[in-house]
Amino acid sequence: MGKKILALFMCILLSVFICGCEADAPIEPVDFSLMPESAMSVHYIDVMQGDSILLESEEHYVLIDAGEKEYGQTVCNYLDDIGVETLDFVIATHPHSDHCGGLKKVIDTFECNSFITVETDQSTKTWIDVLLSVDENEVNYIDATVGETYSFGQASFEIMGPYSKSYDNYNDYSVVVKAVCGDTSFLFTGDAEKNAEKEMLENGADLKADALKVGHHGSSTSSCDEFLDAVMPSYAVISCGIDNDYGHPHTEVLNALAFRGITTYRTDELSTIVAFSDKKDITFSYVNTEMVVEKTQAQEKEDSKSQTEKPTQKENTTTYASYVGNKNSKKLHLSTCQSVTDMNEKNKVFFDSKKEALDLGYTPCKNCNP
Repeated sequence: MGKKILALFMCILLSVFICGCEADAPIEPVDFSLMPESAMSVHYIDVMQGDSILLESEEHYVLIDAGEKEYGQTVCNYLDDIGVETLDFVIATHPHSDHCGGLKKVIDTFECNSFITVETDQSTKTWIDVLLSVDENEVNYIDATVGETYSFGQASFEIMGPYSKSYDNYNDYSVVVKAVCGDTSFLFTGDAEKNAEKEMLENGADLKADALKVGHHGSSTSSCDEFLDAVMPSYAVISCGIDNDYGHPHTEVLNALAFRGITTYRTDELSTIVAFSDKKDITFSYVNTEMVVEKTQAQEKEDSKSQTEKPTQKENTTTYASYVGNKNSKKLHLSTCQSVTDMNEKNKVFFDSKKEALDLGYTPCKNCNP
């Protein structure tokens, strides 16, 4: 009888934790066009069943993943509305399409200084297309190495994993990143599963963080008890799609977070979530991204229209100046270059001379050699 009473007590206690966690969860929306000032902001962009996270500090930007290919334009529109012109770092956590699919669109659209990932034997078209974009846009390629630290604005991030170069599961290749701004810290684990989590623990990684991006969209394959106890976050964010086919987030993970009193926010419930750090404290808000989706749909229609109404290259030579630059990639083209024909109109900058463009920092296209 005593054991039954104890079991009943534990069930009641667990339900109190769960209810308590949900009671803390409501947060206020933030005006999309008027983001508050902060030392660092973290944007958990809603790409449905996938990951995409933007870190910002003093107009320096780090993008971690970009969801499926179909959400590449959504991510680009979000970055554009935030005011991003150059991405200091683009991190591909691992070569699964729900993380890397949209990166090609991002890399082709924005100037990107460095690309960080871990080499694998993955050879899907989606992943190869991303790597080709990195090469074609002359982005600096960095092989993720544990312990390496990079700065952006008032913040920095350190590579915490993976420790091995060979896994049976691509999820365990995930580049794990810990971002720090003052006394606040954020941990991003991609889809790293329990094997990779325990590997980090065994190697003495300092995983303690105030906010955790829950691994693998809240799957029970990640977030083992030892890992959660080592991170000891006050907040957790789960990126997953509404009514997704995988049942993410799994009940076991939600219970584990609630049992530890971790306030949890979910993109399937709030859409895009934004955290603001003032170097001492973290506050959370959410963004209604319906306007981003509407803009994406409008952009896709415009792109489709421009494809059907493309002028011939001969027409281009009489319509445009001799030299056309892409203000995002800072590449200079001849007006007859196919890249100009494919370029979004808003990215075009026209020059009367090559010297004028070079003086402004544009570099010649290798295909048309202006």
